[in-house]
Amino acid sequence: MAVMHLLSWWYSRGWSWILGRTKDRLGSIADTFSVGTLLRTMFSPWKQIQSPTTFRTFIQSKVDNFILRFVGFTVRIGMLIGALFSFIAVLAVGLVMIILWPLLPLLVVLLPIMTLAGGN
Repeated sequence: MAVMHLLSWWYSRGWSWILGRTKDRLGSIADTFSVGTLLRTMFSPWKQIQSPTTFRTFIQSKVDNFILRFVGFTVRIGMLIGALFSFIAVLAVGLVMIILWPLLPLLVVLLPIMTLAGGN
């Protein structure tokens, strides 16, 4: 009876558990990397530093502000690339889990039999 209960969970609610865990991990990556904020502030200056503009330093402040925006853009792109690689890794692991999920109960039975049959 307990085995049937376990197998019924494994092949019904277990699927949704795996999908839910993968979805939670993707959400965690989005929160960790602050993907929404990075996209919203893509062209903002690095650390919100801006050079004050006066009549005498107009050109210098524009160049400084451009450089700070470029640095901010570069750092944010790097963070987004890291988030993308993390998303891909989590999706790949989730896909492997979904593919292996129905086979794991069978492997618990088959691996000991295969080990004993090997005889080495």
